[in-house]
Amino acid sequence: MWRATLRCSLRAASSWESRVAPPLRRPSRPRNPLAKANSGTPAALRWAHSERLPTILEHIHLKGDPSTGLAPYEQAEDAQEEHRARFLQWKASSEEQQRTSSSQPEMPKPRLISFEATPTFTLGRRQEDLTTEQNTRLQQPLDIDLLHRRNPISLRFTPRVKKTNRGGLTTYHGPGQIVLWPVIDMHSALYPKYGVASYANHLETTTQRLLLELFGIQTYTARDEPGVWATTSGGQERKIAALGVHHRRYVTALGIAVNIDVPVTGGEAINPWARFVPCGLDGRLVTSVAAEVGVDSALGWDLEDLAGRWASLFEEGLMDEAKRSVGHGGAQTRLRRRL
Repeated sequence: MWRATLRCSLRAASSWESRVAPPLRRPSRPRNPLAKANSGTPAALRWAHSERLPTILEHIHLKGDPSTGLAPYEQAEDAQEEHRARFLQWKASSEEQQRTSSSQPEMPKPRLISFEATPTFTLGRRQEDLTTEQNTRLQQPLDIDLLHRRNPISLRFTPRVKKTNRGGLTTYHGPGQIVLWPVIDMHSALYPKYGVASYANHLETTTQRLLLELFGIQTYTARDEPGVWATTSGGQERKIAALGVHHRRYVTALGIAVNIDVPVTGGEAINPWARFVPCGLDGRLVTSVAAEVGVDSALGWDLEDLAGRWASLFEEGLMDEAKRSVGHGGAQTRLRRRL
């Protein structure tokens, strides 16, 4: 394991950890109430995965505030764009040197940036500007009370509202949610190439595997509705993970955000989702791991550990094209895609 402190152009100074994906810290209690049921699933119906550390993928988990583990959205943007710029510079230099000499510059490594954000509402690049009333509503004080955690968070925030370069409409990032941004070259020679659709499928499938293997949550994806969805016992469709990606010269940015113990019920003072229609999907709500299987089932893991597990699963698909989408191997019986 290695650490590196880099200088980021942030409004407030903050530090972040950089390392190859951390060793997984096992929870002291059962991971979820469905663990016993899952343990009897035939091996042919489960995607076995090793618990080795990723060998190609670097994993950086950002921690802007050491006391809470929360990182400003801008800090993650800076870290992402810095590494993305290295990729783009390498690709340009590589092409030039291929024409002029036999030597090649060193290629950057694929990197996963993960973080738990301070409250931030993000807008899509083609989304119309918010009205003054809408903007004021989103920026009302938001009370965060995650008192069930090993390191409880009880703070009041004024959320940020920020335009991004992803598609789609308004969404939210904040405490209780893991944001996972791989920065990779989709056409790298180190692994099978991606297309735009296969890369999005890989992000979704990795998330589905994480939710199924750790928490027993069965999910599905839909072709025209990016992200990962769970169906509750009442049949109400709820989004548990939001997807938004951007590509430049096949180098990726943004990624997927998974709701772990972020509040998804209650009034606007505590539930950020009550302030807007998530991703423009009127009539559909959001959910979280805690809402699906109970807070006690989420207590044994902290978000950095979960991000490390997601990194390991993601690298499996990075190297093995068969694990990038639903419908390969035995996993298709537990993971679903709606056409």
